[in-house]
Amino acid sequence: MNAGKARPLRAALVGCGAMGRGQGGIVAGLDEFELTAVCDVLPENAQRAAEATGAKAFADFDEMVAAERPDVVCVCTANDSHASLTIRAAEAGARGVFCEKPMATCLPDARAMVEACARTGAPLVVNHQRRIGPDLVRARQLIEAGAIGEVRLLRVQCAGDVLSDGTHAIDSALFLAGDAEVEWVFGQVHRDVAAEAEAMSRGKSAERPGYRYGHPVETGAMAVFRLAGGLRVELFCGDLCGDRRAYQDYEVLGRDGRLWRTGDAAKPNLFIQDARGGDWAEGLDGNGWPYKPIPPEAGRCGAWRPVELGEGEPSNPIADAYRLFARQVAGERLRHPMSGENALRGFEVVMAIYESARLNQKLRLPIEQERFPLALMIEQGRLP
Repeated sequence: MNAGKARPLRAALVGCGAMGRGQGGIVAGLDEFELTAVCDVLPENAQRAAEATGAKAFADFDEMVAAERPDVVCVCTANDSHASLTIRAAEAGARGVFCEKPMATCLPDARAMVEACARTGAPLVVNHQRRIGPDLVRARQLIEAGAIGEVRLLRVQCAGDVLSDGTHAIDSALFLAGDAEVEWVFGQVHRDVAAEAEAMSRGKSAERPGYRYGHPVETGAMAVFRLAGGLRVELFCGDLCGDRRAYQDYEVLGRDGRLWRTGDAAKPNLFIQDARGGDWAEGLDGNGWPYKPIPPEAGRCGAWRPVELGEGEPSNPIADAYRLFARQVAGERLRHPMSGENALRGFEVVMAIYESARLNQKLRLPIEQERFPLALMIEQGRLP
């Protein structure tokens, strides 16, 4: 009898908006999976995704899971529904769940997701894909090799709110710090609904001002948190980001130099500044956005140089994460870098930032607040 190739894992996807359609396309294109079903509360979204992938369309999640009995479920819905769908998938017999970030909108829900998947033996992966991208992996290698000496500060910035976008920056910072334990958090937020309403009037949005992905959001936030060993992390989100910084801009400041990850898009996007120097100077790129190292003008000195990533074919971290997920579900004894346990540690920092702002206190972890602190601040009249 020939061993043959393992059969693809039957996958079902819930949430067929932009993120869901993107992940559905990735899953459908991987040999490790067979995308058999897609689901969305808007039937037209499910139908569009089904036509693009060849999967069956459903409007009801529980009906889809009961009918298809998928091996794995991909959750790409609004943030406030992640926990319920993940837990229902695990309890219905799914062998693994791949969930979009953030995990949930409150700590009890996030903890319940991890507990439900551990109880049923279903690996849980949360899509913080940057931690397995070639740029962050290379940055971590340089840190471990002592390329910039003892690391003293991480500064991470991103547009958007802490829950939806800051979760990526926090997870990336924790990865760059070797996933050291977080000791305390201090945060502050502000919310300008009138300004957001005015901005929305110039464009289109499916939600009301001050809300996104099914929950309230702040306009800007900042935080500092200390890790075991003394390393500090600074976070700036929304309108408190540095001027013209790229989305997911990360700086690592060491005793002997600096690393700078200048966002997701334009390559090269990882630079080093050290005693050796370089030919790139800080400035705005040719389009006036973003602020990053650029080839200097004639006669101008540089201090940065691009870091060679040593990558072969172009990498898609989300596809790579799914491939690793498939191996884990198939029974390989491995720990996924984007595990639910790793995500939960970062999620507690997210909630601690909001709770610190609500209490005006520096908080030591773990925290016990069971509600979404930003929603509590709005209910209490602390924020508009």
